[in-house]
Amino acid sequence: MEDYLSSDAKSIQEKYKVSLEEGLSSKQLEENYKLYGKNEISTKKQKHWFLIFLKALVEPILLVLLIAAVISVIAQLLSNDWKVEVEEFIDAFVIVAIVLLDAILETIQTIKARKSTDALKSLSKPIAVVIRNGQQQEIPASELTIGDIVVLEAGRYVPADLRIIEQSDLFIDESILTGESIPVAKTHLKITNNTDILAEMKNIAFMSTFTTNGRAIGIVIKIAKETEIGKISESINNSDEELTPLEKKLNKFTYCVAGLSVLIGLLIFITLFFVGNKGAWVNYLMVGITLSIGVIPECLAAIVSITLSLSTKKMASENVIVKKLQAVETLGSVNYICTDKTGTLTQNRMTVKRLIINNSIEDVNKFLYKNETHKDFFMKALVLCNDSITEGEERIGDPTELALVDYAEIHKYDEKLARKKWKRVFEIPFDSERKMMTTVNLIDDENVVFTKGAIDELLKVCSNIMVNGIVRSITSEDINSMMSLYQELSEHALRVLGFAYKNIKDYNNKNLLEKELTFVAAVAMIDPVRESAVRAVQQAHNAGIRVVMITGDHASTALAIAKDLDLAQNQTEVLSSDDLNKMDDDQLAKIIEQIKVFARVNPEHKVRIVDALKKHDYIVSMTGDGVNDAPSLAKADIGVAMGITGTDVAKEAADVILTDDNFETIIKGVNEGRNVYQKIKRAISFIIGVNLANVLAIFILSTINTISPLEATNILWMNLVVESVIALSIGMGSNDPTLMKVKPIKGKNPILQGLWFTFAKIIVFLSIATIGSFYIGMIYTTEAEVLALTDNKYTSWYEALRSSDISYANKSLIQNHGRLTMFVTITSAPCFFANFIKLSNWKSSKKVNVLPNKSLWISSFVSIAINILIIFIPVFNSEVMKLPTLNEYTTKNWYLILFAVLISFIPGLAMLILDGIIFFSYHYLPDPWRRNQLISKEFVNEDIKLKKLKKRQKTKNID
Repeated sequence: MEDYLSSDAKSIQEKYKVSLEEGLSSKQLEENYKLYGKNEISTKKQKHWFLIFLKALVEPILLVLLIAAVISVIAQLLSNDWKVEVEEFIDAFVIVAIVLLDAILETIQTIKARKSTDALKSLSKPIAVVIRNGQQQEIPASELTIGDIVVLEAGRYVPADLRIIEQSDLFIDESILTGESIPVAKTHLKITNNTDILAEMKNIAFMSTFTTNGRAIGIVIKIAKETEIGKISESINNSDEELTPLEKKLNKFTYCVAGLSVLIGLLIFITLFFVGNKGAWVNYLMVGITLSIGVIPECLAAIVSITLSLSTKKMASENVIVKKLQAVETLGSVNYICTDKTGTLTQNRMTVKRLIINNSIEDVNKFLYKNETHKDFFMKALVLCNDSITEGEERIGDPTELALVDYAEIHKYDEKLARKKWKRVFEIPFDSERKMMTTVNLIDDENVVFTKGAIDELLKVCSNIMVNGIVRSITSEDINSMMSLYQELSEHALRVLGFAYKNIKDYNNKNLLEKELTFVAAVAMIDPVRESAVRAVQQAHNAGIRVVMITGDHASTALAIAKDLDLAQNQTEVLSSDDLNKMDDDQLAKIIEQIKVFARVNPEHKVRIVDALKKHDYIVSMTGDGVNDAPSLAKADIGVAMGITGTDVAKEAADVILTDDNFETIIKGVNEGRNVYQKIKRAISFIIGVNLANVLAIFILSTINTISPLEATNILWMNLVVESVIALSIGMGSNDPTLMKVKPIKGKNPILQGLWFTFAKIIVFLSIATIGSFYIGMIYTTEAEVLALTDNKYTSWYEALRSSDISYANKSLIQNHGRLTMFVTITSAPCFFANFIKLSNWKSSKKVNVLPNKSLWISSFVSIAINILIIFIPVFNSEVMKLPTLNEYTTKNWYLILFAVLISFIPGLAMLILDGIIFFSYHYLPDPWRRNQLISKEFVNEDIKLKKLKKRQKTKNID
């Protein structure tokens, strides 16, 4: 790019053998097409839906489930001497159905995310005005090539990267590329000091930026992927898609569970083989494989997907569109938010905030004009020396001029009516060297000159000043006073623009128009912060999330905005691109945590910032709306694009899109993400805890009795029916608002972290209740039943079960009553205590945080009813579930079912009592060390509140 910057216009034309008058000839055009190609940017090829589906199927957790299905089929074949009976493979069918459901859900979610149109084709506007063969014509922008002569006018997008050859009052809005909110004045002159900063390349017009003012002619020097936009596109297309933190955690969790299940299966098989009848090894293998499958949470993949889907639907209603399911949890794990300034933290709309009038600074909201004459001259200067137009929602022109029109309209001055009444008869356009613009308007048959410009330059051409409507000679004290006021406003990043006027008879002498003027007033404007952004930043800080601002603006402007947002307070927290360029990646990583504002940055800087934060194990979110944000959006753990002002490129690169462009909405997403993750962890603690408790109880009873107390169908019914319904209902519960008061964990945050105590409670209490339930059931096994099934060898069921002389089938019949009560307990107990598995932030308050889950209570009672009902369904109870037939119930044993249900309450009650004791002890009987910590914390909080109060009072006094 340096050659184009430092070469003059004539050299550029000679390089491409083209003139401004003729443009490319047909022959040149053909040659250039062959040499350089056309201005077409290739987009990343999207995968076919079937490939997405296949990719979902081979994810680790689904692979484990498929293997489990195959193992269950083999186990059934072995136990049935390779006889194929369809009813024996119900468990495999259910597992496969769950795998397919999960893959289908992920495929549908991915396809939904493709509804947006091709990002770069949308950005590369279809029409360009060019000069070819000596004629001006309009062509599709995609047909441009190197050397084309392009004509730019206000209101047109730049169709390629251009070296400006001629220009008149040219201003281009480059905010989508550089992040700078104010349109940049462009020049056709060469730039001797070569620079890599896009915002300083004043003689280059970049593709997809917008011409706000003036006219220009430029030569195409870069097209397609060689443009700045194209480079960004290539970096996005070539970047590998990283797994989200949730995907990484679930994958690791799956491997651990798979290994554990294999170990448990082998352990149970070996134990039963050596303590039981070795001739029944096939039956023991079936038990080992069944319990091995029982450890694996078959329903977890579907539960995670459905929970995330429900959450994405809820988030969509709150203006957060999630493109990838797992991104919901990632958003909740974020502990660093890197945000663009323009349009994200600010309104992207210049607004008049202060006035310099009557030699003092006045707040526009409080100021009352004391003199109508003074006000009248000021309002006329605002709207007449101005080229912008507003018509309803339509706003055309420079943002600075639009701000002036907006302010005039507050005082009932309509720019269109004013210009119609007081017609412009002459003008001198704004010039970057003069830093002024002048118009001559006919008012009451007199020619009145209105001039606006930089206040320091304007005061040099003023000989008079208007104070309270009275015109007098301007003094050095007046000038010094206003320059002091100007300096004060500039330090707060306000852009100051002065206004002056005079009456003249003749405007033919252009050199005399901007002399002997009367200074009227000045306005100070800024792109103000969003009020919602201020609240959102505070909420982020309360949630332990760091927020840094990344902008293309100058450091002083960025710091002033950061102070308003309470992001930074002094210059040491600001890092400019010049200093950043002097650092290598390691140096940047060392100081990155101290920086709150990054100023004058280029796109590659943003990627470096994300990389530096990731070195510290932060979960990084990048928010933005411009093309310049796209690489960093893709690089960050979670990219958040703005839906209204955001470019399609940014939306394509992001994981999440905000439809209301409200920074506060991100915090809502974080809250939802944290709750989703908490619900998933609750579901995991429930599923794994119950599975391990069942396996432990069965392992103990199998070792003692040499036979499994439950059949494979009993375990699979529990895992695939009861657990699935309950775990899904857990994901439908209310959100816990206290989670936004918990600081996110920096670095690795394993999915099992914080769950071990919950596992221990479930395993201990449920195992004891299950084993106890089995023995209570066996009490009702009569001597007659044992004698009949052991050929009169044994009267004790315990001795019969431990004997190697009794067949496996007869042993199974002997323990019918024990199996019945144990089945009722393992299926009913989880339905009760699932409602008491609370992983909420119970340490934050002495108040018990009750989160009622209507869906969970309903599903719990329905599950219990179904579990009881199947006991009385003929054939299904005896042939499928291997439970007693209806004929086996007598007046002496029918209430076994009632006992089993009552026993099912014990684990839930025990957990509730234990949690109550812990909660009371923590809040009301703290140990001495923690008591001192609480007292110190109270003092710190009081000190923080006092400092904030003083700061607000100081700000109020300044205003």
